[in-house]
Amino acid sequence: MQKNSKKSLPEIIVAGLLLLPVCVFAGLSPGDRAPDFELTDMTGRSVSLADITKDNKPVVLSFFGTWCESCLKEMGDLAVMVKQYDAAVYMVGVDGDKDLLSKFVAKHNIPFPVLWDPKAKIMSRKYDLMRGAYLVVPKTYIISPDGNIEYAAESYDEARKAALTAKLAALSGKKWEKPSEVAVYFTGSANGYLESCNCFKHPYGGFIKLLSFLKQQAGKYSSRILLDSGDFLPYGVTPAQAGPVFKAMALADYDAVAVGDQDLAYKGFIAEVKRNKETFLASNISFKDGSPGAADKTLMAGGIKVRIVSFADPETFSLYPEEFTSRLAFKNIKEVLKGGKNADYLILLSHAGVDENRRIAAEFGQIDLIIAGHSQGLLNKPVKAGNAIIVQSGGNIQNLGRLVLRFDSKGKLLGYSHDIFPLTNDIPDFPQIAAILKDAKNIK
Repeated sequence: MQKNSKKSLPEIIVAGLLLLPVCVFAGLSPGDRAPDFELTDMTGRSVSLADITKDNKPVVLSFFGTWCESCLKEMGDLAVMVKQYDAAVYMVGVDGDKDLLSKFVAKHNIPFPVLWDPKAKIMSRKYDLMRGAYLVVPKTYIISPDGNIEYAAESYDEARKAALTAKLAALSGKKWEKPSEVAVYFTGSANGYLESCNCFKHPYGGFIKLLSFLKQQAGKYSSRILLDSGDFLPYGVTPAQAGPVFKAMALADYDAVAVGDQDLAYKGFIAEVKRNKETFLASNISFKDGSPGAADKTLMAGGIKVRIVSFADPETFSLYPEEFTSRLAFKNIKEVLKGGKNADYLILLSHAGVDENRRIAAEFGQIDLIIAGHSQGLLNKPVKAGNAIIVQSGGNIQNLGRLVLRFDSKGKLLGYSHDIFPLTNDIPDFPQIAAILKDAKNIK
């Protein structure tokens, strides 16, 4: 390949950075869990970490730029290595211009799948690609089929080539025990938002985006659960408003939905519960003349026995009229959890405040996961309390949370990854929700 002797200033600076020792930089190291991601390939097809690790072989994930000569050298060497050591290779182009990237891929006849992350906006933090204002390329990882980092290096030279070759040789032929993965998707405090108003208060989201995004996620994980922590109905909802929301909930096909105070205050709620009692959970709350939902739900996902219970803090009903609250009866959380965990993994759908969730987690060590609601808050990262982690996706269906749990063959939790997905306006409208909205507007 002919080398261009002229280099731009950014290239010279980046090249200089790449000469610094790898050990200087903090970031992902062998033994760390590879961060989940979703990028598109050059045809626009979505590709995730689960997609690239689905085969029982190590995966080389390498980030490159079209200006980077050492990147091109690494690609040529990788073409030989992977045939010898039975590995897969995925390249991630970080150029901002997709046309330039496409021409580069075609010109050099790159033999690997090429993913696109313009200016590394998605992957830079996850995969430690930035040094100040500059992208570090090449940046190369080997990821095992069970999703762990086996090798990490910056730059490429003969020493890096030798290290990369040695690692692929060491991993060649290894038998991997892939963990069982269960993807838990979660929402809460939907407040009846079928669509956004495209305004400052609610600029994006709603069920019309949620269902399209869930459809995009279908097939990414063989085992998935969809949960909601309550208040999917708005406060003071009318039958005309509630009907479309229940239709949207049914289309989403939730596995379990906690009953929130706003839901229970709707006079037609019990009639809806009777149509689908197994979906709605009211583990600690009931009317004195009957239950507004099931006590718990147990399901199998990826060979893992998952038990789901709910908890509605009586304090969330403090502003409701006595005419309504006098009909309610509550159990405390100890009564809900009586009998122990009784599963491999215990999830609590909590309709309570942040402090109460922390207290519950600290006191009851059998809880593994608390999906919080009611307070409308968004947790960008899980909060550890007791033996549990606490997650929350915010309100008004502006975001969808996802927690991917990894278990060994004995049902022991090995680890997890967490993502919050903003349901932005570039996600297409879900046609059936659009039809529901049209019908509702015509009725009005």
